[in-house]
Amino acid sequence: MRDLTDNLALIEAALQRLGQAVLLELLLPGIDRHVLDEVIARPHLAAVPELADLYEWRNGTRVPHGTKLEDIEFFPGFYLLSVQDAVANYDALASGPRWEDGWLPVFANGGGDFYVSDCSMNGAIRHFRFEESEHPVEFSSLGAMVNTLVEAFDQGVIDVGTDGHLDMDFRVFYDLAETHNPDVESWRRK
Repeated sequence: MRDLTDNLALIEAALQRLGQAVLLELLLPGIDRHVLDEVIARPHLAAVPELADLYEWRNGTRVPHGTKLEDIEFFPGFYLLSVQDAVANYDALASGPRWEDGWLPVFANGGGDFYVSDCSMNGAIRHFRFEESEHPVEFSSLGAMVNTLVEAFDQGVIDVGTDGHLDMDFRVFYDLAETHNPDVESWRRK
């Protein structure tokens, strides 16, 4: 089985193959684990090992003023936050009634929705929707999320739409997510 860093490299290769040159140019170099620990130092946050692996691989996406979200999507609808932006979003949201201590935003949609690593649950990935009151676990870990994304890219479930940006067959993606996350209620058939 491939590790997280290998799978992230596979996603990067898929993005290259799909012609996502703007994103690839704007992905930031990785950071050292000790830098991550310094930046993330908050009472309820702890860098779970997979977060450290992610940010050692790439420290998110540089987002110059005027950048279109569609140009920097790591997967449809979401881009990878730098750890500094993740912590800034955490600090801005931490006092909100729907936010929990220990949720570190990792991917953002630019409109207030995030995929967060729940550090209190050993890094389970929750989908925080700004307009919703409940934020379920969607992936048992960052590794499970990335495994699902790798398979989605490999099978063409994530592809380029007619507009040149990433698109996804959500129905098929749900099936993949259920397969890679059998212990997650969000994907179980009702």
